[in-house]
Amino acid sequence: MIDFMSSSPSAIVITVPEADEVVDRLRTPAKDAGWRRMPAHITLLGPFVPDPDPGVVEELRFFFSKVDGFALSFSEVREFPGVVWLAPEQSDELRNLTEALVRRWPDFPAYGGEFDEITPHLTVAHTDDPARASGVREAAQAALPIKASAAEASLWLREPEGWRKLADFPFAEGD
Repeated sequence: MIDFMSSSPSAIVITVPEADEVVDRLRTPAKDAGWRRMPAHITLLGPFVPDPDPGVVEELRFFFSKVDGFALSFSEVREFPGVVWLAPEQSDELRNLTEALVRRWPDFPAYGGEFDEITPHLTVAHTDDPARASGVREAAQAALPIKASAAEASLWLREPEGWRKLADFPFAEGD
């Protein structure tokens, strides 16, 4: 899988602080250097607007104010080529959010339009080394299950020194 986020100008994500420890421990420093300052997360839409203006921020605030919060849980480790990731059990809810964002901003298709299917996931590490991938899978599996809450989304901007959060967008009341 191509790492669109490493060159994305901005991204809309749901951060998952409950997964930070395992992701921080298992990221591959050389391959995941582009993720500096970005916590564990599920990308809803990226790449996104190159320079989000206040109007885009307010539209996102309104959009997410209509989304009910929900529980997140991870109990399975999976792989794409070169990527070890956690599968959220709430993939339908996450896919629906991404599809709604793409309908609103059709110039920014999910994953840059590279894939036909939206697969919500929490990236643990990038590696092309089968032995390293196996070790990451085992260590990530040992950290499961991870229970979290999707209570807000956030907009992040990529800068030379890493990612910077621009805004948080609280969801409506929910789980």
